[in-house]
Amino acid sequence: MRMRLGRSCISACVLVGVAAFVRPAPAEAQGMNTPVSSDGSEVGSSQAELAAESHPFRGTGVLSQEDRAETFQGYVPSREEIQSLRAAASRIPQTESVLGVDTRMRVNPTTAYPQRATALITFTGGFCTGWFYGPDIVATAGHCVHSGGGGGAWRTNVRVWPGYNAGSAPYGSFPAQSLHSVTGWTVSGNEQYDYGAINLNGTPGNTVGWYGIWWQAANLLNEPTIVLGYPGDKSPSQSQWVSADKVRTQDTFQVFYKLDTAGGPSGSALWQDRPSGSAFCANGPCAYGIHAYGLHGGSPHSTHNHGVFIRQALYNNLVTWRNLP
Repeated sequence: MRMRLGRSCISACVLVGVAAFVRPAPAEAQGMNTPVSSDGSEVGSSQAELAAESHPFRGTGVLSQEDRAETFQGYVPSREEIQSLRAAASRIPQTESVLGVDTRMRVNPTTAYPQRATALITFTGGFCTGWFYGPDIVATAGHCVHSGGGGGAWRTNVRVWPGYNAGSAPYGSFPAQSLHSVTGWTVSGNEQYDYGAINLNGTPGNTVGWYGIWWQAANLLNEPTIVLGYPGDKSPSQSQWVSADKVRTQDTFQVFYKLDTAGGPSGSALWQDRPSGSAFCANGPCAYGIHAYGLHGGSPHSTHNHGVFIRQALYNNLVTWRNLP
């Protein structure tokens, strides 16, 4: 099914969650959340920065001259090369799944917001989905930046394509400056810590906009959630598709839902369109998790697609990576 969806149509696909959340401090060992980067650089964020709210931004819609020039830096793969890439696979055997009737709808064009703030990520041998949450920073799954586990390695030749649409790159592509994840993924390969980020050369987020982010440790049960990404089973290849559901269950680290995915949307934001006045993140697309997994293991993993939700430690790392020079 081919449909044209702007932000207003995507927003209408689900009920908007308007409940305020209480933020009790979660008990979580920092060790597994220790940030690591492909270039070895880390800086801490001040408590004021970590406490600040993070709201969505629509962007200008027009690339600056500097960013336009940046899109031509380095090797840019051809359309045929991108088509030949396979959706990134986690080291954990699993299947991102269509659960019953396929509810996904194609999003075309991708130049509206937040479609343009959603990006195709390519690297040697594979592709994923990511989403801007600042001028030069994209959040994604950990296995989209590092293959995971003690024997794993950082992805190479990483590029980010804002609003990519089946061969059309309306905002060009931007090479990665540095890749980020945490030891819970890069050393332990634990899916509960399968998250990461990409700092870019250039500031395309000022053009395409970005999602807001927020953390909380309260119950997310029945909260609406949307995934917008690049499924590997759809034609034309590397086109954007959207699916919506609600949080069906959760545990300490992950949320579980019945929206439909297939290899490729790993790294997509789990988001909802929050109205003005909402607690912590308001007035647009706000992400509270990162999609990464389909069916595997025992229940609820065996019956739901799922991803990590943004806890305080995860939020702190996202902010730290966003603030890197």
